[in-house]
Amino acid sequence: MTPPPAGGGGRFGDLFLRVVSSIALAAVVSFDLWMGGVWVAVLAGLATVLMLWELHRMVTGDGRRVTPVLVAMSASAVAGIWVTGLAGQMAGAATLLVGAAVVAAMAPGRAAWLAGGVLYIGFAMAFVPVIRDDPRLGLAGLVWTILVVAAADIGAYFSGRTFGGPKLWPRVSPKKTWSGAIGGLVLALGVSLAFGAIIGWRLDTAAVLSLGVAIASQAGDLIESAVKRRWGVKDASRLIPGHGGVMDRLDGFVGGLWFFALYDILGGSLGG
Repeated sequence: MTPPPAGGGGRFGDLFLRVVSSIALAAVVSFDLWMGGVWVAVLAGLATVLMLWELHRMVTGDGRRVTPVLVAMSASAVAGIWVTGLAGQMAGAATLLVGAAVVAAMAPGRAAWLAGGVLYIGFAMAFVPVIRDDPRLGLAGLVWTILVVAAADIGAYFSGRTFGGPKLWPRVSPKKTWSGAIGGLVLALGVSLAFGAIIGWRLDTAAVLSLGVAIASQAGDLIESAVKRRWGVKDASRLIPGHGGVMDRLDGFVGGLWFFALYDILGGSLGG
């Protein structure tokens, strides 16, 4: 997750606003996750539409809420989410591929970015209701994923700003450091082991997967940073006070979902 510039108060000047926004978001998300079913699918669809609007805005420079290409992007991704829930991941992936092809045909000059966004964001977010409805994973699996990604983000935020040091990938994200990346992995591992111990998951599996999800979440963060750098944008939007845009908040979650989705498709399980 890419934080906006710190205000007054030094290295942690934006912390209060970030915490308040996070609490408000956590309340809404917690309610939806607890309810499950259509609630989770609607929340995943809404987040996807907002992220695609931000991507469209960055790539095209068009901040309008409705354009033909944006409608096609949003409809394709939301359809992919619902088809995944109704007919499975293969049918959902096929729906996303068809939608991405339509988007590419409508915007040939930006096809790779916009169609790629439909596939990258749509596939990941389609897995949110899959996790919630999976009898092996359910609410615990989705909470675990969120906690691991959040821990990787929080650990990177505090360790990076506290210790600084060599940059992780300065050409893409000049503020991210190796100390932040390592701190994020350590906290993600600790949170995963604690959560796994409480609910009775295999700790060796939880440990390995937490590192995979944490690394993938940091990769998702870097992917978004690369997109923003390519198009000269500092924040995806200003929809969330203290965090920037929805994509700024969920970039790591999208990356982590990709890892967990592929693991689940291959038949893995955390429990047992």
